[in-house]
Amino acid sequence: MAVLMAFSGPLPATAASLLQHEPAPGEQAQVLLANQRSPFLQKKAGNNQQKSTDKNKKKRAERSASNTKKTTSKKSNNKKADSVRHSKNRKPGNSQKRRIYDAGVRTGYREGVDKRRNRDYRNSYSWGYAKAQQRKQWKSWNSNQWKHYNRTRRNIWLTPVRYNRGYDNNPPWARHSNWGYSRPWGGGWYNNSSNSLPWSWWGGQALGWGINALTTALIVNNAVNNAIRQRQPTVQVPQSTYSIYYGSVEPFDNTGVNFVVSNAGSSYQMQADCADGLLNGEVPATLAEAELINTACQVTYGST
Repeated sequence: MAVLMAFSGPLPATAASLLQHEPAPGEQAQVLLANQRSPFLQKKAGNNQQKSTDKNKKKRAERSASNTKKTTSKKSNNKKADSVRHSKNRKPGNSQKRRIYDAGVRTGYREGVDKRRNRDYRNSYSWGYAKAQQRKQWKSWNSNQWKHYNRTRRNIWLTPVRYNRGYDNNPPWARHSNWGYSRPWGGGWYNNSSNSLPWSWWGGQALGWGINALTTALIVNNAVNNAIRQRQPTVQVPQSTYSIYYGSVEPFDNTGVNFVVSNAGSSYQMQADCADGLLNGEVPATLAEAELINTACQVTYGST
């Protein structure tokens, strides 16, 4: 050591080189350890680089797919828009016009049926309610109210009609001896006995007329039988001056009847409601009118 410190000149080149490049013992261990780890670190670095590369490729592929999808969707939308524009501009052919027309007809028909059904339901309900209220009122009237009604009721004998049908022009059933069973519409439900008359006004009016029953079915049926045997077109209405053309009766709505009656030398087209006992929509103001209703209903719906 004393020798080295005492030497003040430059060192030889070989010695200087050894002093410059030879590591210390601790440094030698670190260099050896770094050299031993180098393959693993290199492999790890390579894996990390590969993962990064794969991740970048995946992102590029996703971006490309997204762009392709957007492009395809845009083309499809443009194609649909073009198709709509072309279809609007294109005139329909005859077959297409026919389909459109048929569809419109079916739709209009269904709407019309629904409207008619709803309107008929409302009208029927209102009409039925009004009739029920009217029946209730008639049933509650006393004799003075009925007398006032009979004096003030509207005139239902207004417009005569021409009716020249003779016996030979009667329908076949009205020329048959068994005419009750020959009626095309049947019948048989009408019964005018005092216990079965459903007419709500009957009690009050009958009391005022001083009766308790109308002419029986047997008497009316015999009158028609005699008229057929004698080839007469009319029968006399009991307790009246009316003569009814029995061959003129035409039923409607299961309880109504249109018929022609002779009154004071003129013929009148009348209508009777056999369920409510109405003549041209009104309660009969006289016994004669009540008998006219009874005769027309017996010929049309009575049992024989």
